[in-house]
Amino acid sequence: MATDAEWALGYARQADADFKAWLAVQDAAQIAECHKLLLLQMACEKLCKAHLIRAGTPAANLQSSHGYVANSLPVAIRQQMIRLSKDLKGMQGVLVFTRHIAAEIELLNPAVRRAGQRPDNCEYPWENGKRKLHSPLDWKFTPSQLLMRRHGATFLKLVRAAITELLE
Repeated sequence: MATDAEWALGYARQADADFKAWLAVQDAAQIAECHKLLLLQMACEKLCKAHLIRAGTPAANLQSSHGYVANSLPVAIRQQMIRLSKDLKGMQGVLVFTRHIAAEIELLNPAVRRAGQRPDNCEYPWENGKRKLHSPLDWKFTPSQLLMRRHGATFLKLVRAAITELLE
């Protein structure tokens, strides 16, 4: 049976591979936005699980849910800022941005629907309240728009740094 440390490293390695794949497809016009975001969502989810296991959560407690990004990613990013000796007062905008985008990234997973209020996801078609079918291929996702705003690049650098730190 694998130890929690092995699980943490396994999640961190997969987060690293998912993030690298996300980076690799950013300029590929033939790759749909929903597929690009799926890679980012998976990288962030695995980063959060690795982070939680390192902080003492048993790995077995994290294997049956996908709802860890909204609450855990801001904590992991804040801790990464502290490790990089960033002035947290000067980084409040990034922290607010991180909380917002983390909630949106979590919603990219079809298993996280906010009690049916947000059926949009980057994997499967869904029906809205008016019985109109939507496809992820045609949807404009909030994280894509947010990443282009102020703090988007800093957020991504901090995600990359948090993954790298978990691999060491």
